[in-house]
Amino acid sequence: METKKSIRQIICKQRKELDPIIWQSQTAEICRKTCELDVFREATDIYCYIDFGGEVGTRPLMLEAWKLGKTVWVPKVHGETMDFYEITSFDELKPGAYGILEPDAGIPASADDGLMIMPGVAFDTNRNRVGYGGGYYDRYLESHPQLHTLALAFDMQVLFEVPAEEQDIKPQLLVTETNIYQEG
Repeated sequence: METKKSIRQIICKQRKELDPIIWQSQTAEICRKTCELDVFREATDIYCYIDFGGEVGTRPLMLEAWKLGKTVWVPKVHGETMDFYEITSFDELKPGAYGILEPDAGIPASADDGLMIMPGVAFDTNRNRVGYGGGYYDRYLESHPQLHTLALAFDMQVLFEVPAEEQDIKPQLLVTETNIYQEG
């Protein structure tokens, strides 16, 4: 089995090389499937990453969430920690940690309930996740276990097996352009 480091290098490179037209169409399909899920439709609060570096785009999800009257929260990194802040427009974002767009400030979410839409570099069919190595989502979800979790990925990011450690939190659902992987 490949190491997490080598998986990150390979998958991030492949993702960045994805043709923009294919990226757009696959993102649209993944977002369409996600918006149809009960867990998305029933959530009043959506905690969502801002896509970066060829990740599955999340703007269509946030636009749909606003259209449905949901509250959208996005991450902001503070050193080794991450909090989520409400945004009502993409204009509220500016480059932050790692060059990723993030909100300026505000009151952090209590994260009592809602749906966490999380990123990842690679996954396997059991939903084990290889992130970027910072542990931000694992730590956040460890302290907010009541959140429902869903990850977005392109099919090319789903491998037969990825290394998993005890502290790695895997999403309850993984949505790709052709599949939805879930518990059970």
